[in-house]
Amino acid sequence: MLKIRIAIAAALTLCVVMPVAAEAREVKCTHSLAQYTQAISHFEAEAAKARTLAVRNPLYESDLAYLDSVLSDARQCVKTLGPMTTAAAAR
Repeated sequence: MLKIRIAIAAALTLCVVMPVAAEAREVKCTHSLAQYTQAISHFEAEAAKARTLAVRNPLYESDLAYLDSVLSDARQCVKTLGPMTTAAAAR
């Protein structure tokens, strides 16, 4: 349970106010690869629930957009940290 809370906190810290343009956004990856991986699996499940709710009620579309944003940032960190972790393990 503690690991899930840490993963959620890690993913939420990614949602600090960032510029709107996707190419202008710089994601700061301050947590471990394992934490981002765990956060992705957690938020994918939450996004699936929000997607189902948004089909029935448009008020949930903002929740879905938020979760998609968090997932996008976490996936970007996994892409960034993945090669670093692999290179460090090879040494």
